[in-house]
Amino acid sequence: MTTVKIKNIKQGDLFSFIADDGKYKALLCTGIYIDKSPNNFTFCALTYSSYEKPTIEITKESSFFGVGDATKNNIYKHSDEELEKMWIIHPEIKPYILGCYNFIIWRKDFMKFRDNFEFIGNLNVVNNIDKNGNGSVNASNWEGLKNLFNEKLYEIMSQRDQKIFKLKSIIKE
Repeated sequence: MTTVKIKNIKQGDLFSFIADDGKYKALLCTGIYIDKSPNNFTFCALTYSSYEKPTIEITKESSFFGVGDATKNNIYKHSDEELEKMWIIHPEIKPYILGCYNFIIWRKDFMKFRDNFEFIGNLNVVNNIDKNGNGSVNASNWEGLKNLFNEKLYEIMSQRDQKIFKLKSIIKE
């Protein structure tokens, strides 16, 4: 799909890929663990699904799967501005905070199928959004990942009590 090999991934990197249904999907990197081996990347699944390749601007209009009832104790010390933005966009969650459902991909596995992803751009996302969620899945298998991202995804996320939240609520601008 892409001619430039992905070598490094940073928090906020946005990637597209084509799933089994032939549509482009998007993943947002919300966290990286590189302190000691094995290294992994944490992604949140976006709701983007189209036959057209996404741009960063179009992707910003999509949503992500997560929860809006994460701890109100603000363990990870979100700034007042970050919290206010979450609550303005999603007043139904106040006084709680947003957390995303995590798709964890081990670095060694990602490198095996990285050519299936295309880098879209980088978004400045709220730190620790991946730590505030209430679930995750190992997504280190390319066949499983591209097969999951179809209409089944909504059903599976619903079964895991995940809701849809606007991506803009966790982007710092």
